[in-house]
Amino acid sequence: MKSIDPVGNAGPIGAVFMLDISVYTGPLLAGWVEAGHRIDVIVVPGFRRQPKGFSIGNFRRRLKRRRLLRRYLGNARVELIEFGRPYDWDALGRQLSKAAADVLISYAFPTLIPQDLLGSFPKGGLNLHPALLPNYRGPHPIHRLAVDGLHAIHGGVTLHRMSAGFDHGDILGQVPFSKADWTSKQTLIDSTATAMRMLVSEAAPDYCRGILLGVPQPAGDFVWARLQPAHMMISQAMSIEHVARLWQVLGLLPGIYIEMAGRKVRLGFQVRKLGLPTGQAPVRRWGMADFDLADGRVLHLTYSRVLKRLVNAKRAITRAPAGKTAPEMRLFGKVGAMDDRQR
Repeated sequence: MKSIDPVGNAGPIGAVFMLDISVYTGPLLAGWVEAGHRIDVIVVPGFRRQPKGFSIGNFRRRLKRRRLLRRYLGNARVELIEFGRPYDWDALGRQLSKAAADVLISYAFPTLIPQDLLGSFPKGGLNLHPALLPNYRGPHPIHRLAVDGLHAIHGGVTLHRMSAGFDHGDILGQVPFSKADWTSKQTLIDSTATAMRMLVSEAAPDYCRGILLGVPQPAGDFVWARLQPAHMMISQAMSIEHVARLWQVLGLLPGIYIEMAGRKVRLGFQVRKLGLPTGQAPVRRWGMADFDLADGRVLHLTYSRVLKRLVNAKRAITRAPAGKTAPEMRLFGKVGAMDDRQR
């Protein structure tokens, strides 16, 4: 899978992307193309349910992918390869060998990519991780950052080289998040997409051209970001602000819950604060629940399909906030620089 034209200081760079097509990844694909580079192939995760016959659900998911690609890449023709369980890496390698790409770039792919496949690309593989490594390695970094209340400290996106271990390769660049980036689900999506676009369109080409070398991740005992059922449970010791943030990050999927009369009730967003804590048990009525938190008693909607549709519809028409300043990007191991460059 050697590149036809070796990567130099100029000219387009060919990449294979391993990621799903979404509002998170569409901007980074557009940024890569607008920077003058090629998308040779996009490998998308296979669907969990693979029926023997025709599936309306899978047809709709494929159609959604194509619509998003058209939204971000226009009429550009891009080959999509669906790749799921059971993973046949040899077969995928044979398919990708025809692309003659320089580098593989992944985001949130559901399994570790073998070193043999990464080694077939002249510049190996790069991965985008939605936390500031080495903190919060693992499959659910955004969720765990919100649960642990460390979103303003370790929140951000890291571009790193892929290695034999999950999220352990050399760090090339990072874009940290501020507390304001976590004020709503939409701001979090916008901030994550912007950060990934910057890293892919600027840091990744510098690495491929030998301008950016990266730095090894420090050794230590860091949080492994895996979400457990207990992380989705609401307790009276939590603040109103913390629960509101959990809803923004976990609310639609996988959800947040409170225990009422020995049963778990799934919560929607907060309607209003009712006043001081009363010491009374949580109460559920007419699609709503009120309960005590550390700094007040609150009224929340309970989760339903109608609520899900309303929230998704609102997000679909919500525009990104105007006038937002460009985030800072930190690059590591810049050739010819005294210190790591910051933007």
